[in-house]
Amino acid sequence: MIRFKDNLIKIFAYFSIFVVMIAIFLIFSFIFFNGFSEISLKFLMENPKGLPIGVDGGIKNAIIGSFLLMLLSMIFSTVLGVCFAIYNKIFCKSRFLKTVLSFVVQCVSSIPSIIIGLFVYGFFIVTLNIPKSLFTASIALSLMVFPFVELNVEKLLAEFDRQCIRDSYALGIDKLYMCRKLILPTISNKIVSISILAGSYAIGATAPLLLTGVVFMAKPNGLLSPVMALPFHLHMLLSQSVGTQKAYATALVLIGILIILNLLSEIIMRNIGGKVVEYIRNKKS
Repeated sequence: MIRFKDNLIKIFAYFSIFVVMIAIFLIFSFIFFNGFSEISLKFLMENPKGLPIGVDGGIKNAIIGSFLLMLLSMIFSTVLGVCFAIYNKIFCKSRFLKTVLSFVVQCVSSIPSIIIGLFVYGFFIVTLNIPKSLFTASIALSLMVFPFVELNVEKLLAEFDRQCIRDSYALGIDKLYMCRKLILPTISNKIVSISILAGSYAIGATAPLLLTGVVFMAKPNGLLSPVMALPFHLHMLLSQSVGTQKAYATALVLIGILIILNLLSEIIMRNIGGKVVEYIRNKKS
């Protein structure tokens, strides 16, 4: 009976993996076969043209805008998430406060992204009179991905060698100094990896951008200017039913960027670059 249950669980696990892989393959192949014919250097290096806008030209400024949004949201969410996690795990002594902080993070993670965009619009754009721009859109994305960064950094801190922390306390080392010189350098590559994953999550979001600073046609011109973004550009092409092939090509480019970001995150997480360098050095010696 026990063996039968074990086999049943194995069958279910393999079946689940098969279904997921088939779904991913079908999605990617559908977008690939519909959009690959439009991919060219001209498409990547030109801006949208034609009437309606988008039926001709390319997605150059959309790519630049997406990367700028990703970088700023990575910076904002990583700084906020790391500081929040360190305070909650290292500095906070009150169990009640820890529970409240964890509850707040869980609540933020469950807020629909469009509501975050509405908050940024109401508070930053309407109340503080900051124009719709790269800055406000980045804030919306960083608030969306902040829980992801915070929870993963908190997990890293929980898994950190407790003996090292106890030894630091025994030597009378200040907590802030311990965090700067011991904890953060040890987990820095994993924090960078988490930050890149958060950026890949942010670069594909559309809903928070609708109200906060992304437009159909714009040139990157500073923090307080609106920008273009790949997901919003894709949304506009499909919603207007124009340039459908270009919409699929835009989706294919976005998927390619996401794959590259996830591979980069994995390389940094596993320190593959360092291992390769060490292997080459050992070969030479």
